[in-house]
Amino acid sequence: MKLKGSIVIAFSGRKYLMVRHSQRAWEFPGGRIEGDESPLETAKREFREETGLRGEDWRDCGVARLENGNLALFRCRASGKPVPETGEIAEARYFTAPPFNLSFERSEYFELLGMAGWRAKPKTDYDTASREFDCLRGKTAGDEIWAGAIAKWGKVNKYDRVLDIGCGTGRHSITLAETYGADVCGLDYSGGMLSKANAKRGGCWLRADASTLPVASGTFDTALLILVLQHVDDEPMAISEAKRALRPGGRLLIATVSHSRIRRHISRLFPSLVRLDTDRFMSVPELRWHLADHGFTGIRTGIMRTDKKIEPVEGIVERFRRRFISTLALVPEKDFERNMATFERRLRKEYGDSVETDVEITFIGARKQA
Repeated sequence: MKLKGSIVIAFSGRKYLMVRHSQRAWEFPGGRIEGDESPLETAKREFREETGLRGEDWRDCGVARLENGNLALFRCRASGKPVPETGEIAEARYFTAPPFNLSFERSEYFELLGMAGWRAKPKTDYDTASREFDCLRGKTAGDEIWAGAIAKWGKVNKYDRVLDIGCGTGRHSITLAETYGADVCGLDYSGGMLSKANAKRGGCWLRADASTLPVASGTFDTALLILVLQHVDDEPMAISEAKRALRPGGRLLIATVSHSRIRRHISRLFPSLVRLDTDRFMSVPELRWHLADHGFTGIRTGIMRTDKKIEPVEGIVERFRRRFISTLALVPEKDFERNMATFERRLRKEYGDSVETDVEITFIGARKQA
């Protein structure tokens, strides 16, 4: 089989390196085989030239049969800051999701990632979760705090058209409509969650994926992605769709959990949860980079933090056992009870019989250019 060249996917944890050529968009490092080079020699040479790094633990991942030719695919581990050694490369960066502007078809990049061992995020079954979702997160005073923060950061005004992407059971959609007078359309992938939303209040509820919105372009004043992107494998595509739905000058508001918060939260005491959540939640700096890459302006970051309250350990353990956060649903059933016992033991050792808790959410607001 004739090979056109070699391509490299270099991982640093879940992140991987990509480069932007001066004459092309973003792609994985690689290039044509020269002279009597082996495919691996080509991969190492091109990787060094394009990133300034050498990589470790090189592995052959087979041949990628792409539209523009057959390429030998290799993976390696990378560390350190990439500094290209050739003027052909304008920029090299680590990502957890490919930038929106790519040199080739987007599907090819995910095909290459899969060949190199990358796996999609594990998904929560929200049709099942919807049965108890409102019991665990029902209407509370906290809903008003959330709605106030969303209205503030999203600059939601009366009669504004708001698209709530990943609306769940309508918790925020309904409060924004009833308290702030917004005209809200809620969208979610889970039919079970939408059924719960519609039972609370009739209105515009659509079932769809965040990466393919069934709405006309330029029709909304504000688009919301409230604790949604951690469920999405292609965050830049979801951001692009939200941008498309916005009118010129419209606002996008993302709510997420920072990696710093994940490492400070009491869930750090539950085995495997920190790793699961830092893999699922894109870091705040990377999210800001993708927003700028999409052409958003006025990108601002802020923190919503509720008042601290004292909770008995028994109540916290019970909420964890009922999987009140989506990450807990991703823990294998065979491990769950053992991990729960470890969590409770660690919780009592560190805090005693009660724990001071609060909610901390990072909001990132941005404006589509007029």
